[in-house]
Formats: sequence, C-alpha cells, structure tokens
Amino acid sequence: MATSTPSSEYAWPPAVVGFDMPSPAVAAQEETTPVMVAFFSGRPDHYWIEAFATEVREFKSQHALADVRIDARGLVVTGAASQLRSLTGQLRDFVHRVSRISLQRRVLERTRRKDVSTSATAENDAAARDVDLVARLPMVASILEAVTRETGMRFATVARVSETRWTACAVHDTINFGLRAGQDLVLETTICNEIREHGRIVVFDHASTHPLFSKHPTPALYGFESYLSVPIYRASGRFFGTLCAVDPEPRTIDKATMEVFESFARALGEAIDVAIPEP
Repeated sequence: MATSTPSSEYAWPPAVVGFDMPSPAVAAQEETTPVMVAFFSGRPDHYWIEAFATEVREFKSQHALADVRIDARGLVVTGAASQLRSLTGQLRDFVHRVSRISLQRRVLERTRRKDVSTSATAENDAAARDVDLVARLPMVASILEAVTRETGMRFATVARVSETRWTACAVHDTINFGLRAGQDLVLETTICNEIREHGRIVVFDHASTHPLFSKHPTPALYGFESYLSVPIYRASGRFFGTLCAVDPEPRTIDKATMEVFESFARALGEAIDVAIPEP
C-alpha cells in the first residue's frame, strides 16, 4: 500500500479536533447558560462560512440550542449542560456536512467562473468528453457492480483525474454517498490526486485505527472507513484516473481482492484507449 500525505498548500475545510466542555460548577448555576467550544483544525474560509450560515439554523432548532456561532477557536455552542454533554458526535457530523457543502460551493464557482483561461476551457471540454465516452462503455457498469460485490464496499466509481480536476465518470452507489456521474470533487481533497502523483495503489481497511489514515483529513471529510483505489493507465503509460471503492464501515481487503481490482483497472485502461484516442 502506498503511503501519502495531503498537500500542505491547500486550505482544507476545518474538522473538530477537540472540545472544551462547561465545568460542573458553571452547569449548576441557573443564571449562567453553559457554553461548549468545539476546536477547529484550521480557520474556515468564506465558502465554509457561507455554508455554515445556511445550515446552522436547522442544527440549532433540531437540538434546541440557544446559539451556535463561529469564533477564532472554532464553534461556540450555547445550551443546557445535559444537551452539550451528549452533542459531541452530532456536532462533528454537522461540521463535516458543512465542510462538504463548502467544497461543493468551491466546485460550482470553479465551473461557473466566466473569466476562465483557454487551457481551463479545453480541460472542461476534455473532461465532459471523457465522462460521456467512459459512461457509455458497456463494461463499466458491470465492473463497478463486481467491485462492490468483491470488496463489500457500497460505493464505487471510475474517476478521471487530471492536474486540475477530479470528475466521476461512472458511479455505483447503494449508500446515497451523494456523488453522480459528471460531478466533481475538489481535487486537493482526494486521495486519487495523491495516486496521480505517486502512481501506486492505496488501500486501508479501517481509517480510524490506521497509523497514517487516522490522521489524514480525507476519510474524515467524506465519512468513509475503508478505501481501495487503483490507478488506471493508458497503453502509452499516461495516467487517466482511478477505479476506487469506499464504505463508511470497515472492510477487510485481502491480496486476492486487490489483484482482481487491478485486473479491472487494466481492462478499463484498454477500453478507454479504444474509446478515447490519445492526441
């Protein structure tokens, strides 16, 4: 398995790294409303702040909280002490959801920007062409179904990965992961982008207990525990993208399964060569 480190240049959406809970003394004072602070891993950007503003009212209402606001440390949550003590899991999920929404906003802004360069326009056209042609390959749907059957993972995709974007060409999804063919993820947040750089398989059974991926922001951001991704290469050796599968639950991936995965990736590379001639 390849080891990898996310780019330090990309400003990742924040995640919750710890909590400061109200002390019992404060909680016992009727005239004082208890406050909990959820500390962030980094400062949120304007995409995150905008997404937070659209989601926070529903979160406050759902949990009957007095207030949830952003400050320099993270989120400051005000409410009854009994609520705050049982809210940590839901608050982590809320922050992850806001982070994913902020990434979608970033993608939309990139694709809708009118002052795109000629190279960006060419890349957009190439991505749209590749997605259309790969989605039409008869073998793709059956391979994705076989991937989920062999691995036990319930989301699988063929992704086109370039130096500037990650795009799903085809998707098999039985867990409502929320990604459809033709949609993008922010490239820098994907492990596939790291595979594009080092060219090796990445696999882990249980991210939360893994020595590397328990600290990697991508599994936490997208909410998966198990992951297997294999690079897809053209006959010329040019990298096209990845065949990958994920699941929010741990899954055991043995060597035989990895070999089957690699054979699928080779077959996809050969089919892509026929469908999409290289320039």
